[in-house]
Amino acid sequence: MPACNTHEASRIVFAPEDTLYGAMTDLDRVRTWLLPEGEQICIETFDLRPGGRFRVSFGPSGECPVQAINGRFVDIVRDQQIVQIVELESPVRGFTGAIRIIWSLEDVPEGTCLRLVARDTPPGLDAEWLTRQFEATLDRLAMLVERMPSASIIYSEAGAQPC
Repeated sequence: MPACNTHEASRIVFAPEDTLYGAMTDLDRVRTWLLPEGEQICIETFDLRPGGRFRVSFGPSGECPVQAINGRFVDIVRDQQIVQIVELESPVRGFTGAIRIIWSLEDVPEGTCLRLVARDTPPGLDAEWLTRQFEATLDRLAMLVERMPSASIIYSEAGAQPC
């Protein structure tokens, strides 16, 4: 059973692991799925290697980005896993800390099981809200790759299924 500061979401994606991994590591594609519609995203740094840093700023569309997330890549296994540490800074108590984010890809008969696990989340983050955000992120990523020629089924026909 996961600890109370660990949150997880998963989804079957009807596309091969390499296609999914490509969408997770290509900056132009990351910009399309990482944040919800209506958010403007600016990826300022994205050094995709163990020890490499990333910085993403974001805010409502049409406005200057007002929030930023800094982090580093801890481990990368092509077509299988990306591990990140995301550093949250906030003046609000309970919203600061380093979160370990694990993206894992596993081949399954239908395509790929995409799993997102966040460990050591700050206590101020609402668990239900966080789970909804994770599920929406996985859905946006799935929608992107399931419309590519390598997809095994068209996104609109599939529907979201957890692993």
